[in-house]
Amino acid sequence: MAWRFHGRAQVSPSNPRSFAICDRCGALYNHTSLNWQQEWAGTRLQNLRLLVCNRCLDVPQPQLKTRILPPDPMPIKDPRPQDYNTANNTFITTNDGDRISTNDDDNIITSGS
Repeated sequence: MAWRFHGRAQVSPSNPRSFAICDRCGALYNHTSLNWQQEWAGTRLQNLRLLVCNRCLDVPQPQLKTRILPPDPMPIKDPRPQDYNTANNTFITTNDGDRISTNDDDNIITSGS
């Protein structure tokens, strides 16, 4: 009697199990030993509806996963930002921001930067 080749599937007369073909490599396996292929889609795994063997099973690519950014920090109450316009000039100014000038209307410049 000739025996048919069963690939990587195991045959048991006392515990019969169905055969299935791997969707990637085309080898014959027991249906229970095949796994569903998953892939990231958004924030969860998506079933690609491919039954594959352990050799062909790919790890889901984490780069396809949606990154969830944390919320922005709470703003502070009553902020006091730097007055860069006044702080960055080389003119001598009053507390009101008026430039101090000489009698000839020349601005007094600090020596340095």
